[in-house]
Amino acid sequence: MRAGAFGFGTFRNMRRDAGESGGANGTVIRRRNFRDRARRLGSALVLTQIAMAASAACLVFACSRVLDRPLSPWWYAAAVLGSWCVYLRDSAASCDAEDAISQPRRAAIFRGSRFWSWWMPGISAVLGIGCVVIARPHPGTAILLGLVGTLGILHAAPHTGGGTGRLTTKRFAAVKSIVVSIAWTGAAVGLCLLESPSPIERAAVVAGIWFALLVTPVLLADSLLLDLRDRAADRAFGLHTIAVRLGPRGVHAMVGLLLAAAAIATILGAADAIDGHRSLRVGVATTLGLAVPWFGWRVIRRDEVATAAAIMAWRFLIALAVL
Repeated sequence: MRAGAFGFGTFRNMRRDAGESGGANGTVIRRRNFRDRARRLGSALVLTQIAMAASAACLVFACSRVLDRPLSPWWYAAAVLGSWCVYLRDSAASCDAEDAISQPRRAAIFRGSRFWSWWMPGISAVLGIGCVVIARPHPGTAILLGLVGTLGILHAAPHTGGGTGRLTTKRFAAVKSIVVSIAWTGAAVGLCLLESPSPIERAAVVAGIWFALLVTPVLLADSLLLDLRDRAADRAFGLHTIAVRLGPRGVHAMVGLLLAAAAIATILGAADAIDGHRSLRVGVATTLGLAVPWFGWRVIRRDEVATAAAIMAWRFLIALAVL
């Protein structure tokens, strides 16, 4: 066979055939590339705690709509930046400890990186404080933020005693999940009550109480599932969380009870809600939003990013439910 027999003529035919089928194949390749890029972007948002920070603003926004008390955009920016600072430092402090076992991909980002461990937390803290100053907080809000900020600092600060590398508040790991859940709820409801330009009315206070009764159990269930994910790592580092103490069956039973409590709060609170339909939508989105990953736990727990994303998804759903 001559060299040219499988030379330019053959390659021209291959290009022609590729051109004829390139439309369909090109579309498939473009879709695959788009999915890959979207997956990488989603993983980056979760692993660098940006998604968790954004979920704080979603919780505050949902609360403001349920209570019908609008907030300045500066408060949403402060919620994102403040939460991001705390969770960045939390990840940095845990990257060589329990996260190295339970969240190796996140730990790899923070291990040895001054940018993610110190520069970004510092920048977000400064910007967050700047947003609070611009918003001109009520004295009560300043006290509330001081308490929540102190808890955040203690949660994210490394424990220096004994060389164990444990986090300061995690020495009290059995109550950590409860304290964190109450702090999230208290910050959201407190901001909406204190910082809205309209005067505080009884209806808003009652709606805030029902919102707290709905969200706090789900936040605690959310935290318990994350602790269940981290159970082996926490036990290895001597952190006696509720998940370590109760085991998987006990955690799942408690999550079921907490979701049932949230469902009851949804039904009972609708009667006292400022907008009953909106309140019901929030309750359904909150309860079902966490119930789905709870039922699918055996599937999502296999992937580090999928676990975190699925468990926090309800916070974004309730922001959509109040629109």
